[in-house]
Amino acid sequence: MKSFLKRYNVDIPIFFLGIALLTFIALYSKNNTLLIVSSLVFGGAFVLRVVYTELYTRKLHTRAESFSRILDVRSSYAFENLKLACCLIDSEGEIIWYNPVFEESFNVDKSTSESRIHVITGVNDLGKLKKGEGFRFRFDKHSYSVNSAEILLSDTEKDYLLYFYDQTELINLRKKFRDTRPVVMLSLLDNSDDLYEKFRESECAAIFSLIEQKIDSWASSYGAMCRKYSNARMLIIAEEKSLQKMIKAKFEILETVRTLTYNDVPLDITLSIGIGHGGELGEVRDYARQALDMSQSRGGDQVCIKDEQNYVFFGGVSEGKEQKNKVKTRFMAKSIAELIRSSSNVIIMGHRFSDFDAFGSAAGIYCLSKQLNVPAYIAVDKETTLATSMIDQYVAKFGLDTIVSGSRAMSLVENDTLLVVVDTHKRDFTEFPELVDACRRKMVIDHHRKSVGFIEDTVMFYHRPNSSSASEMVAEILQYAEQPDFLDPVTAQALFAGIMLDTRNFIIRCGVRTFEAAAYLKSQNANTVAAKKLFASDMDLFRLRNAVIDSAVKYKNVCAISVADFEDRNIRLITSQAADEMLNIQNVKSSFVLYKNGDFTNISARSYGEMNVQLIMELLGGGGHQAMSACQLKDTDFEDAIKLLKGAIDKYLEDN
Repeated sequence: MKSFLKRYNVDIPIFFLGIALLTFIALYSKNNTLLIVSSLVFGGAFVLRVVYTELYTRKLHTRAESFSRILDVRSSYAFENLKLACCLIDSEGEIIWYNPVFEESFNVDKSTSESRIHVITGVNDLGKLKKGEGFRFRFDKHSYSVNSAEILLSDTEKDYLLYFYDQTELINLRKKFRDTRPVVMLSLLDNSDDLYEKFRESECAAIFSLIEQKIDSWASSYGAMCRKYSNARMLIIAEEKSLQKMIKAKFEILETVRTLTYNDVPLDITLSIGIGHGGELGEVRDYARQALDMSQSRGGDQVCIKDEQNYVFFGGVSEGKEQKNKVKTRFMAKSIAELIRSSSNVIIMGHRFSDFDAFGSAAGIYCLSKQLNVPAYIAVDKETTLATSMIDQYVAKFGLDTIVSGSRAMSLVENDTLLVVVDTHKRDFTEFPELVDACRRKMVIDHHRKSVGFIEDTVMFYHRPNSSSASEMVAEILQYAEQPDFLDPVTAQALFAGIMLDTRNFIIRCGVRTFEAAAYLKSQNANTVAAKKLFASDMDLFRLRNAVIDSAVKYKNVCAISVADFEDRNIRLITSQAADEMLNIQNVKSSFVLYKNGDFTNISARSYGEMNVQLIMELLGGGGHQAMSACQLKDTDFEDAIKLLKGAIDKYLEDN
């Protein structure tokens, strides 16, 4: 009976449950009509099932015979003995025929007269198979790929012959290959020289030994090999599977080194790691070098992972240490002067929507070029700049030819033109990106943390992420000019205003060198009161800024988020000032203001450094530095933008 029921696909438990129900009715019910009706219904259903299955089985046999007749004796023998699982299905996915390998591979029960291919593959949609496309699936710990060929058994019906390839061994081999790919890591202690100022030589030796032990122990725990080749540098060789485990653990070695103490004295030292993977050993070595340079350019205390195309970052939560040594700055100043001298003319350009820092640093390079008797021009979009008041003063001092438009700047490009990009290092962020492409000789002066998409083909890339502003960097360069007292008061005032902007009136990101640069500018007759007046706004802007602040709401009790849902030509200035002011709210560690600009929703982010808003903005495709950053979201309304922003904040708080 069990074999009979199974042959006709009758559910055995349900069948015997029906028999039990009929028995119950017969024994305990005095209603013969109910018994007769129940018996007829049950018997009729059973007979219909048997008849349907028998007819369906005969249909499948008929189609299988048709398929067999299509094949000659040799082909039939080949299919039956093919060491590859094959089956024939109809347009509904019913299995018509299969060979012995298919039966063995997928545990097909011959006593079952009806089965569908989706029971094996788990795929209901046969569209890909009907188009001749394949797909992959797993069955009983094996991985298969399946392809199909169309078979015409009649003029009206289409069937499909399926071929199954067992790729389990290939996939396992591929996984093993990927897991054992070489990974090169280069580690560097960011500020190891500072240790000699706090500790004796013998103590420094013990400290370096302690750090080496920590890094070696960390690397060994992941099965990596570690080799020291100086007190501050180490080489680590690992496999891809070890790297994935490190990524999952979020490189806890950064926190270990950051919090190290010696005799209960904090070392105040951080670690940068550049990692290369995804290529041959020689390639990943070069990737590791580039990644370490990127990590250092972003302020250190982080891991940068690079493959052939992408950079990925971990860490970077602490503020970079200020470098007190100015030897590199002096060297850069001399090199910049030589580059300017060897140029036929100089074009200076900042970022889009240029501010006081972008224009102030550009004015400093303009003044240096004039001192070296090289024609110079500042390329600015007067319609979008946020430094209009400063530009007006500069034009009054040096004439209209000082400031040029993008088209005018393009006409000035010659073979020996030097393009100086200030306050940004990304082509797409510059005022006129076409100028970057047009100029053969390019130089970058920037203080923002380095990010993907930087201008690579430069003759000089002067990058100091620990500097407060580009104006501070240019002010230092001017001090090492041949005549450091040549600076005119208007340029000194422009540079001073640039430093004031990015330090928020000397509150954040200020180091010793920041005040030294400010002191130099003051000695060059920079008018600090006049510089402060450049930031003044009229009553209407004041009211709009306060309206933005008034609409702010707290998130996670550490962030303030506000939306400027109005249009104004000074919207960027209003929102940036509002973001600054929102930091004065108690317990707020970072502030975010959203506003519309065409098809984009912009986010202006600020902090006092305790939260790294650069990392938050990078999660949304933006950038900047630790205390001041921004991003643009295309085709995104305020509601969706706030959701994305909150998600990025949550991710940042979770990771840090």
